[in-house]
Amino acid sequence: MEKKVQFEWELSDTLIDRLAPDEEQMTETIKQAAVLDWVRTHKISLRKGAELLQMGYREFLDLMAVHRIPGIDDEEGWAESELTVLQGGEKEAKR
Repeated sequence: MEKKVQFEWELSDTLIDRLAPDEEQMTETIKQAAVLDWVRTHKISLRKGAELLQMGYREFLDLMAVHRIPGIDDEEGWAESELTVLQGGEKEAKR
């Protein structure tokens, strides 16, 4: 079952003018910000984010790139470990 969420938020005219020229665009900007934050904090998947914004998956990936949200989060040291394995030091990388 889906629920509809609505809220009111008072913002200054100056801020609104700077963020989005019209109410419809402002609403879309706020939706995108919320969904992108949920994806960034791993509350929802990338595919769910695209679905919520009614976008194709690739279009959503482009939106993430514009906002500098990585599609993959690597653990610290992951790249170095992979590089060691690729260079033939598999036993050393497992330590």
